Amino acid sequence: MKTEKLPLIGLDRFKEHPEHVTYMDENIAVIDSLTEVLKLNENAVKLDCFMMVFCQEGNINVHINGKSYLLQKDYCAILPPGTVLRRVLSNQTYNIKIAAASQNFLNNILRANIKETWEIIHYLYNHPIHPVKPSGSYKMYLYKELLINLIQEEPHIYSKQTRRFHFAGMFCEMMALLNKSIPTTNRHEINSNRSTLIARDFMELVNADNGSHRSVSYYADRLYYSPKYLSSTIKQVTGKSPLQIINEHAIQEIKFKLKHSTLSMKEMADFFDFPNPSFFGKFVKAHTGMAPLQYRLSEKKEE
Repeated sequence: MKTEKLPLIGLDRFKEHPEHVTYMDENIAVIDSLTEVLKLNENAVKLDCFMMVFCQEGNINVHINGKSYLLQKDYCAILPPGTVLRRVLSNQTYNIKIAAASQNFLNNILRANIKETWEIIHYLYNHPIHPVKPSGSYKMYLYKELLINLIQEEPHIYSKQTRRFHFAGMFCEMMALLNKSIPTTNRHEINSNRSTLIARDFMELVNADNGSHRSVSYYADRLYYSPKYLSSTIKQVTGKSPLQIINEHAIQEIKFKLKHSTLSMKEMADFFDFPNPSFFGKFVKAHTGMAPLQYRLSEKKEE
């Protein structure tokens, strides 16, 4: 029996609530609500984007990765992809701003610093709350204020590029500050478990997928690694190549659908994101020894 999957929240969710969107393009977004947009008082969600939640007034209690945290004025919750958010509670009025970026946008920025990025993201899992007030990080405070100013100003022909590069600069500055703040003991612990954690994160992504993505590059991008590095790590930990694991999961999903649905081969190919039924048929035959329709009929006979 499959467990219920948490809904993934990416930038597309913000389009559903334009009344709370201060700025948005295909790479970044700035919004002014956490509970209304993510509906955290109703459900738990998993982030499919990088999010920074700035508290400008008051304070709120946020449940992050199974722990409760108090987010107060001049502090920021830094939440990488994969973060699980649950309820938000507050006994007073609060004012927040949320800056979010897509995974693709950040992948392009972070490729040159894979090792450091991995350490920071795993550190953030248990240490999501950080100061942004001048006494804590003056440059982050200035970055945040300038971002708000750039969004509120009258648009010009380079507004989109200016906001994008400024956000990239703010993000890199934040990551550099976080890298300095990781204690040596935490860094040793992170590195000692690195391969196992990479394999775990990879398996979680594969299991959460419906067999729609069958390339190592797709998962390498999601995990901020090169395909070569991901392949060698997964092989080391599991004894299998990542492509073998991906295909094994995909064919199990396909077999289940062939047996328990009435979808046509064209609909099946579309459902699993194959370019056409011919590619779908070749994939199924390569892994089962039978064409899709033949496999479906053979399963029906055994019932």
